[in-house]
Amino acid sequence: MKDLTSTASRKQIRRNLRTWFSRATKAELLQGAVWYTEAQTFSRQMSDTFDVSREVAAGVISALSPNNKWERNKYDTIQVLKAVRDGKSPDDVKVCTYGANKRKAFAITNGDTKILKQSPKTYAFARNVGELDGNYVTIDKWHLRACQTSSLKSKECRESVTPHQYKVLSQETIKVAAEFGVPAYVFQAIIWVTIRNRWN
Repeated sequence: MKDLTSTASRKQIRRNLRTWFSRATKAELLQGAVWYTEAQTFSRQMSDTFDVSREVAAGVISALSPNNKWERNKYDTIQVLKAVRDGKSPDDVKVCTYGANKRKAFAITNGDTKILKQSPKTYAFARNVGELDGNYVTIDKWHLRACQTSSLKSKECRESVTPHQYKVLSQETIKVAAEFGVPAYVFQAIIWVTIRNRWN
């Protein structure tokens, strides 16, 4: 799919998302349905434990999320928040994401939450984790693949999008989620679980 924003591409994106959602098993539906609720519980625990706002806690989680597994993302969040509480610098903490993201996480703890808006994905993830906000869709590589193909064998998917393309994919995801009567963040989580379990 070369042009993700054309009318034909938008229709194909919606078809692909419907296909991935329909492939979800009962277990995958359940796992996706509770994923963000459980993530929000963790985010609020971080807010309470480290005496930071909910926005800051969700922002730190999100800043540390790129190319990071969820369990390690949570561990890294705890380490960063401990370091900040103890007056340590970014150099004192090891994380499993990019150095720039670690620095963003530290900046967020100092109240610079606007930094999240520089990336549509991390901003959406912060909104989903922190507020269960159905107006935002976290589009990572798995959701991007689901938007582009319903094939289990296709490997010719783009791995990044422009901000405009991200907005279009979000809009189409929100539309299809509404067809199934679920919030967009739940729909995205179900797709994420489903495609990851099947992608070769």
